[in-house]
Amino acid sequence: MAELRYGPNGESLIPGTPAYEKGSKVKPVFPTVTNTGTSTSGYPSFTSNVPGIQLPGLPPARYASPDEAKDWFKYLPTKNKALYNDFIADLARKGIAKKYAQLVWNDAVGWTQSLGSTSGNPFEYLNVMDPSMYKGEGDSGPKYGTQAVKDTRITQYSGSSAAQQINDEMERRLGRRASQAEVDAYTKALNIASKKEPSTYQGTTTTAAPKGKNTMGSTTSTGTQSTGFDPTMFARNFAMSQPDYAESFAANTFLGLVEKLLKDPNAIGQVVQA
Repeated sequence: MAELRYGPNGESLIPGTPAYEKGSKVKPVFPTVTNTGTSTSGYPSFTSNVPGIQLPGLPPARYASPDEAKDWFKYLPTKNKALYNDFIADLARKGIAKKYAQLVWNDAVGWTQSLGSTSGNPFEYLNVMDPSMYKGEGDSGPKYGTQAVKDTRITQYSGSSAAQQINDEMERRLGRRASQAEVDAYTKALNIASKKEPSTYQGTTTTAAPKGKNTMGSTTSTGTQSTGFDPTMFARNFAMSQPDYAESFAANTFLGLVEKLLKDPNAIGQVVQA
């Protein structure tokens, strides 16, 4: 039986062929390299042409794996808030939204480990990156400057608050509380009137880039606020429009005159003039 011979890639060769005659009697063994650069075959290990990943807080001789580096940034806000805020501020200056922070960092880690990379510091990726890669739909970069602002709001009155208003006014003007039908009618009319006089804020808002302690930038608003609809006069007019208001008004006026005479009988001339 012919002996086994092997080709340069470890393949078995067929006896009688030219390749067999030139083949090796010893099967080649190729090294297996782990992510730590340690050979498991007994042959000398080799290291890829990439630098180790450097992270703040690691000893000088300690490098992080790609997965370790990505997790390090994921939990950075809970361990070093200041450093995290600095990174977010750098992104903001490039017009990149905070929501892309982890994606940018993951790419930065990948950049350090790409063949030919000369830096193991992921933070340096921000100096060479293309910011447009991290702008989705609606992301158009930092919006710094001044813009006009108008905020219009309409007060919607609930049944209970409207009932309180009209009951107070009815007791004051008519000496009685409003019926449920009157409360319902008042509430409906009140909200219709409120829509016609909304509260309005009109002014400008100025947004500035991150600076100093304002790591996320700053916003200043200046403008004028209108008061909008006031239900006080509306409730009074509603109460005075009720059919029994005239009778109540006359009765109250007469009682007022009588009370005045009782206090000062000589005021009869004033009563007659009234």
